[in-house]
Amino acid sequence: MGAVFNRDTLPLYGGSLVSKVGDFAYEVVFVILAIELLDFDLYYLGWVYFFRFIPYLIFGPVGGWLADVFPYKRNMLFGDILRFITIACLYVVYTGGNLDIYLLVASAMVITLGRSLFQPSFRAYLPLVLGKRNLPAGNSLLQIIEDVASVAGPLVCSLIIAWGDKGEVILMYSLAYLVSVMCLLFLRNNASCVSAAWSANNIFSEAKLIAVTMYHNNKNLFMVIAGTSVCVLFTASLLRFVLPASIVSVYEGEKLIGYIFSVMSLGTVLGGLCYTRCVKDSTPQQLMKSWVMYGVLFFAVSIIINYSLFGVFVVIFFLGFSGAIVDISIITNIQMLSEDRELGKNYGIYSTIANTCEAASGLVAGMFSLVLGGGAFSGLCVMIAMAGKTVIHQLRPSVNAPSPLDPDEP
Repeated sequence: MGAVFNRDTLPLYGGSLVSKVGDFAYEVVFVILAIELLDFDLYYLGWVYFFRFIPYLIFGPVGGWLADVFPYKRNMLFGDILRFITIACLYVVYTGGNLDIYLLVASAMVITLGRSLFQPSFRAYLPLVLGKRNLPAGNSLLQIIEDVASVAGPLVCSLIIAWGDKGEVILMYSLAYLVSVMCLLFLRNNASCVSAAWSANNIFSEAKLIAVTMYHNNKNLFMVIAGTSVCVLFTASLLRFVLPASIVSVYEGEKLIGYIFSVMSLGTVLGGLCYTRCVKDSTPQQLMKSWVMYGVLFFAVSIIINYSLFGVFVVIFFLGFSGAIVDISIITNIQMLSEDRELGKNYGIYSTIANTCEAASGLVAGMFSLVLGGGAFSGLCVMIAMAGKTVIHQLRPSVNAPSPLDPDEP
């Protein structure tokens, strides 16, 4: 574990923890503000989330190109400074009483833009400083940080609102990114590839070429990205809408939603801690088998929820554990299967496709609801397992491609 904690990684972990706590705290306030500004019209709330994620579709490839051309540190600083300025402006607008739904959505889109530019460099930085051998442990630690933040963020939000108002949560959110910027200043710089000229047309053409080349020459990486994105298409709506709605419908208790998701978070934390013990060799086959298990566990929840609340808590815990295995394996496989100087672009392609699927997930759930009615919950779960099983049959029986980084490099 000492190799995972060093002066090159500690600023990344610290900045990630603080900014993630802010992200999860603001997520609660964002939903409340959106509902209030829309006069509790939940139909338009779905469109708000759709537009919120649209920048991924445009700027995901741009973020990947930046990661492979400019130093990771510079890209991450730019992404977090952009988010800090945007959130600070949102705080000024809110406290001035001038916030409307259009400004709220516009700010959310700019924040998403910042994340699109930040994330590929963030994911490419870890292989630079850890090397292949310590990647699973490093990714596991980042997953634990996110899981801890998912519990701490809403708690911090509740405490701030109890003593103040939503504006002070936005202020805390902006300060979280200011702290993150300060942490990022201590990261190691990597060499940049300044020979690549900026061209929007070239960036998207190159992204298309990389995807086609990946399909023919690196089929397993292509199937990891495509298969995971399809699974996300069914999973996102289950977590955001279907599971909470089912809990309220069956047990008529909104408080149970918080308790159930807290148990799920505990499972994800444990899964992150146990990842390197449970997964000795992260491969595409292992990832897709984990997706199948995730779908099966979610299907079990869809059945047990009608009969036993205690059973729901038990299965939800293991669902969280399984989700952590999936999340860590996704990133590890993309990192280990990517060629040198293509990791940023590959992650940009993954981020673009997966987040587009997440934005469309609510529409898919709506169609399932129209066709299957009350069986939509179980139907979506079955589709996750079927997607994972289908990809397993398409994978080539080979181990992960050699990492461009020497396993013994720091």
